[in-house]
Amino acid sequence: MNDKEIINLYVDRLESAIVMTDEKYGNYLNRVIYNILRSESDTEEIKNDTYMGAWNAIPPTIPKSLKYFLVKIARNLSLDRLEYITAGKRKSIIVEIDDAIPDTCNTPEEAWELKEVGMAVNDFLGTIDQKTCAVFLARYYYGYSISDLAKRYGMTQRQVKYTLQKTRDKLRIYLKKEGVVL
Repeated sequence: MNDKEIINLYVDRLESAIVMTDEKYGNYLNRVIYNILRSESDTEEIKNDTYMGAWNAIPPTIPKSLKYFLVKIARNLSLDRLEYITAGKRKSIIVEIDDAIPDTCNTPEEAWELKEVGMAVNDFLGTIDQKTCAVFLARYYYGYSISDLAKRYGMTQRQVKYTLQKTRDKLRIYLKKEGVVL
């Protein structure tokens, strides 16, 4: 079943929407959530909460990409859970990156600025090579560990850390050059 058909099930308020969503994206969501939380029980709970979030959001929202709509819900829920779990401890790098770019806006100006930041980051990602971009996104968007990235991309852990540091430095310079203040 394609995404448009699944979305129509949500719009029609048919419970089969969740079943079809799980069949198509359940394993993918498990991987994204587990990469952030590293807990199977939390992963299952957050995945179910993701489906509930989609159920409550569709309609009125009609996502262009169901996959990325679900991932956004799952990431936000996972990061909230991670923040709760690690309260008082050193935050993970994922939370630190997300804290630098707020996800809520109180004014139209803040919403515009956030959109500008997003566009600048996307533009930056287009300036780096494909492998570096994949490593950067896998770490900071999908939450893969350094060791997982090393295995996945045929690098040493030291190379992964170096690549991430250099990319963060380049991003910082790029954003500053673009006039983005974080």
